[in-house]
Amino acid sequence: MSLPEVTQRRAPAARGLVVLMVPLMLVLFISNLDQTIVATALPSIGRDLGDLAGASWIATSYLLTSAVTTLIFGKLGDMYGRKRIFQFSIVVFLAGSVLCGTAHSLLWLVLFRGLQGVGGGGLNSLVMAIIGDLIPPRQRSKYQALLGIVATLALIAGPFLGGLFSDELSWRWIFYLHIPIGIVALGIVATRLHLPRSARPTGRVDVWGGLLATVFTTGVMLFTTWGGTRHAWSSPLILGLIGGSVLTLIAYLVVEHRAAEPITPLHLFRSSVFNIAAVQFLIATLVLFVAMLYVPLFLQTVQHKTAFTAGLYVIPMLLGLVAATAVAGPLIARNGRYKPYPIIGAVLTGGAMWVISRVDGQTSAIALIVPLVIAGAGIGLFVQVSLLAGQNAAAHRDLGVATGTLNFFKSIGGAFGAALFGAILTARLTTTTQVDAFRTVFWWTVPFMALSLVLALVVQEKPLSDEMKEVAEGKTEVPEY
Repeated sequence: MSLPEVTQRRAPAARGLVVLMVPLMLVLFISNLDQTIVATALPSIGRDLGDLAGASWIATSYLLTSAVTTLIFGKLGDMYGRKRIFQFSIVVFLAGSVLCGTAHSLLWLVLFRGLQGVGGGGLNSLVMAIIGDLIPPRQRSKYQALLGIVATLALIAGPFLGGLFSDELSWRWIFYLHIPIGIVALGIVATRLHLPRSARPTGRVDVWGGLLATVFTTGVMLFTTWGGTRHAWSSPLILGLIGGSVLTLIAYLVVEHRAAEPITPLHLFRSSVFNIAAVQFLIATLVLFVAMLYVPLFLQTVQHKTAFTAGLYVIPMLLGLVAATAVAGPLIARNGRYKPYPIIGAVLTGGAMWVISRVDGQTSAIALIVPLVIAGAGIGLFVQVSLLAGQNAAAHRDLGVATGTLNFFKSIGGAFGAALFGAILTARLTTTTQVDAFRTVFWWTVPFMALSLVLALVVQEKPLSDEMKEVAEGKTEVPEY
């Protein structure tokens, strides 16, 4: 048996990379902006459409479809070329945005948000996979750090723009805002982005895998959204959703094991580095969501601050995240080593969340902001390294599915963070004071970070390469398009 042929590509020149980063940053900005700008405007949308109670489905439908297409579009990019799937994702996202802006009932808005999520699910994972196509692993951290800064700034801008448009213009403009930005990005992608076309024969799309992934994700989203709020965790409906999700996951693994072109190649999980990166991505997102959701809620219910003031406390944490990724990216690129950063991140985040778990009604602003900044910095180190290490552990032919799988773990982490800790808060509120209930919520993030610390210590670091080698498996050089 002959060894696979190894071909090498040159990364684009620095000037060319700057041009190519523009559409990637624009796409990442609007996809992340959408999450917080819509959440801020939900009350206004619900009142305008006459269904305030059902407004949460506007967010849920997007999360559901985007989580599934994160997996599917990553695989399709590997099979058919990332550029065309990326263009398709942008077009679907923009079409969904236009339709959302024109919706005149909650039902149609929920359906159009689901369509928008189909495109949105492909944007984040494909942007990161495209970076993997363009830039060698060792230098990749600098550019991923830049994209991380853009994404975080979008999360910060969302609440301000959402409130501004809802109060001064119309909530419909939060969707129309995406259109000019997306069109500019689409034009640059079409004319300037040149990626290697897939060199392997395109097999059949894994339809059964896609269906089972949809059913599993639906079940997880529903029981994490409804459990402990609309329905008790012990209710037949919630237990049925949990049991159905477990059975669907088992069926999904069986189908993926047998599929010729699986959406989630199970050989990815033979790598302990990839497994640990996925779990750390999940935990980091879980803790991030706990801080983003329950610190403002604590400030409103215990310290009686306004919703606007409470929301401002999230900004220092996100700025800490930005600063950590901005510092770690160039350092990783300089020496090609990344193992110390999750260790530091676990210590920083775990320690900061323990401090936050000591808050009470008299805790000063500075006493809360400082640990939030430190927690954000620690989480930033996790997010930066988890994606980088997970991509680096996968073969280039699986770059899309590896990135999609990591982003899927990120989505599940956010859902579990919101639901699991909401259940903890609800349970404690029935037996203790508000302050102690919130303390318990924040304290339970510490064991998760302790687990992340153990994983960071035992993981075997795979050094990052400065070369862009691709296994061609006996095929000719891959053309660009």
